[in-house]
Amino acid sequence: MSVSFPGAVATPTASSTKSTLTAKPAQTAEQKFLEWAKMTPAERMHAQMLSQLGITEDQFKAMDPAAQQKIEEKIRDMIKKQAENGNDKRPGLITDKSA
Repeated sequence: MSVSFPGAVATPTASSTKSTLTAKPAQTAEQKFLEWAKMTPAERMHAQMLSQLGITEDQFKAMDPAAQQKIEEKIRDMIKKQAENGNDKRPGLITDKSA
């Protein structure tokens, strides 16, 4: 029989301890930066697009192949729209500096 009283500190149960131990440790800013720096430009773009869709890389990897394919199609469409809507006529984008 368990008795609780005000101000008592709850002791962790076996199930709560197990879930705490299996959780990923929080990454430091340095670890996040180094992880980002090691990515290729394509991997960075993929991560940014997933972020815009509100999906983490872990969530994406946990999806079934059909769902991953749908996400990949959305990402392709997003990239295509960005390329089409990009302001390629900005002043100084292509400049002849040979003069």
